[in-house]
Amino acid sequence: MCKRYLPILKIKPMLEKMKIFGLYFSLSKDGRKLFERLWWMLNDARGLPHYREMIVKINANLSADKKRWFSCIRASDAGFKEFIPRWYKKECKLKAEQLYYRFFKMAAVLLYEHTSLFLAYNILPDRKAQRRCILMAFLKRVYDDLLDNEHIDKEVLFKQESNQKLLANADYRLFLDLRKKIRELAPIAKFGNYYATLKAVNDAQGVPDARENVEKAVPYKIKNGFLLDMYIMMNDLPIDLIRALDLTADFFAGLDNFYDYDEDLADGKINYINQSADPKRALLRKFEETAEYLRQYSPNPDGYLKGVGSLMQVVFFTKEKKLNKLSLFI
Repeated sequence: MCKRYLPILKIKPMLEKMKIFGLYFSLSKDGRKLFERLWWMLNDARGLPHYREMIVKINANLSADKKRWFSCIRASDAGFKEFIPRWYKKECKLKAEQLYYRFFKMAAVLLYEHTSLFLAYNILPDRKAQRRCILMAFLKRVYDDLLDNEHIDKEVLFKQESNQKLLANADYRLFLDLRKKIRELAPIAKFGNYYATLKAVNDAQGVPDARENVEKAVPYKIKNGFLLDMYIMMNDLPIDLIRALDLTADFFAGLDNFYDYDEDLADGKINYINQSADPKRALLRKFEETAEYLRQYSPNPDGYLKGVGSLMQVVFFTKEKKLNKLSLFI
């Protein structure tokens, strides 16, 4: 190849690095610390036999929709800085990086999935809608931890008035604080469907995960949760998008269950994926059903399918190579 073309070939990698550094410098102090930790972890992994394949998978996932991923990362980072109060950071028993990652990861992934589905129906959520979604993701993070780790009854959390006996619990106080912020940013006069759905979401937590109910219980909970997220982003949703949640939420529940496969079995949690004879095939089938439906009924499905399909491949790689979760290293 002619030497005069070599500098041109080097421009693209350089531009990609500039985008990464641009993302880094746009983050908060907490975000940059996590970014640096992940960067050094990747460098430390260079000696692993599957390092190159891992980098290819990560790049493929980002390249599937880099602009949207970066937008969701920035929104989640900004949400942590805005919505997680200083008093909670001081009282929380987790290290600073662990605390940040606990909220950041869930919010960024949920926002990515939700905005991708909106765009499949040619709806572009604005920054205020994304901000409300991040706040909702943080509330769900604390709510789930209070249910699963603190074993607080769901009806106690559903009540409007605070429980005086639980006020010594920092997570419970944060739950109350985040719920108050949601009422401020999403007033009932403008987001009636969100508040009307709260009862269904609360009731869904009571659906037992019995073996005979394993294929329906978790997706039912996830669908109600996703519907709540989307109603706080936009009060009036197209009926076609709501119908699509039967499949998209089911698939995403399966993706989460596949990722948590070993931990769920160790904890005695059963779901459709870990009760399947071939979990990978079961998840692929759910993705194929989702793809078939969206291609038939949504006007712009390719971005969603490419993005979540790439994310699924990263999860497959992680499990096949028996890689530990990032949370174990942070």
